[in-house]
Amino acid sequence: MKNIFLLVAVALLTACGSETTDNPSAAAPAPAAAPQIPAMVEFVWHSKAEGFTDEDLWSHAAYWSNLAGEADWGLMRAAVMTPRFESEDFDFLWVMVWPTEEARNNAWADWSENHEAAWLALTQNTFTYSAEHAYAFAPSPGRPVSVPNTSGTGIAEFLFCTYKEGKGAADRKAFETAHTAFVDAYEAEAGATSYWWSVMTPLFELPDQDTPDYMWANFWPNDTELEAVWAAFNQSAHAAESEQDATCTDPAIFDSVMIYRPEA
Repeated sequence: MKNIFLLVAVALLTACGSETTDNPSAAAPAPAAAPQIPAMVEFVWHSKAEGFTDEDLWSHAAYWSNLAGEADWGLMRAAVMTPRFESEDFDFLWVMVWPTEEARNNAWADWSENHEAAWLALTQNTFTYSAEHAYAFAPSPGRPVSVPNTSGTGIAEFLFCTYKEGKGAADRKAFETAHTAFVDAYEAEAGATSYWWSVMTPLFELPDQDTPDYMWANFWPNDTELEAVWAAFNQSAHAAESEQDATCTDPAIFDSVMIYRPEA
């Protein structure tokens, strides 16, 4: 399979409780709104140029973040994701989380017309990219995270999966229910974690190979938590269920750095 090992950088945060008031005549606070689930997560391949430095990368990312805020594209999150493996296709990923497909399309149109030329001139000695290698997925979040990771950095791993004959989305959802029970039991014994997952459906077709049915994405705040949860999973009876309904690739691991939040 082509190396489309991608990261979702959006944090699905649970709603915060409202503050209470000592004034009995005050109106009751409105219920907190549920976190918005994005319609699309887009991953754009980037390759390092000969003059690449980490300092320039993060300087350019800060420039882009300011531009995205001023342009008011409706962007929910953005991150730079670096693989812990060698790839012939890319050196890192620029990840963008969109509330709607319309917002994504309008942003790309504005980018092409008003910003891309200046961006290419600014970054030509640091990195290159092509919109041809922009891959979008529709996310479906799993169990809500118990302790949101607000550090701005983290780890993600991705498995591309194809259903076995006679299997489908209903079987996967049954596994997700079992996986939720596993995480509930693990946290009841070991304490709350920042682990969460999302199942992502490709919004593209690969021209020269079969497109996977879905991508299973796991998210962690650090290696310590990743190793602990994985060890518990591998020792559980639940682990065997993961191979019953689909054939998946080995996990591909990325380091993630958040570069844009609209509230930042």
